[in-house]
Amino acid sequence: MVSIREIREADIEKAVVSLVHAFYDDGLVCYMFPEEKFRREFITWTYERWLRLLMTFNSVFVDDNVQGVAGCIPPSLYPHIPFHYIVRAGFFRAIPKLMFRNFWRPLRAYWDNQSRTRSEVKEPTWILDILGVHPSAQGKGIGSALVQHLISCANRDKVPAYVITHKEKNIIFYEKNGFKLLNKKYSLPGGPPTCSLIYKP
Repeated sequence: MVSIREIREADIEKAVVSLVHAFYDDGLVCYMFPEEKFRREFITWTYERWLRLLMTFNSVFVDDNVQGVAGCIPPSLYPHIPFHYIVRAGFFRAIPKLMFRNFWRPLRAYWDNQSRTRSEVKEPTWILDILGVHPSAQGKGIGSALVQHLISCANRDKVPAYVITHKEKNIIFYEKNGFKLLNKKYSLPGGPPTCSLIYKP
């Protein structure tokens, strides 16, 4: 049985490694960052800051070996994470990093995600913002255990859980774990589909 717990400071480096390996060849990540060297550097930089930001709200969960990571936005932050947290996390330093590359694809993907979430999330909700399992540990039930932990949080708080995925095959995975498909749309020109799913307690 896979045990799930909150992430600790000592887990950060390993959690980032697991996410980088999980998402390095991901369709959306490759769409945003086609240059391989820059892709690895940028997603490493981004995941570390994002995990540290979500840790502020006690909403990052891992298995005991930190091979799987679920970064969540809790319902207490509805309708969005306060702006000053984004500034404090240093995300505005991403602008010069992206300025001389394809700035518009990451920006387009970000706004696509945000507009979809705003249109579909109308009440306090647990949002599964990132779910990744190191490729060497996939197929062992870690991803399902992380999703079920999120569902237990939603049941405890009596609120929905919501996720966006850009892999069609993930729809079946989430449906097996209790989610229902809300919408699938190719809203990123030349990119993967944007698929949103919801779980209601």
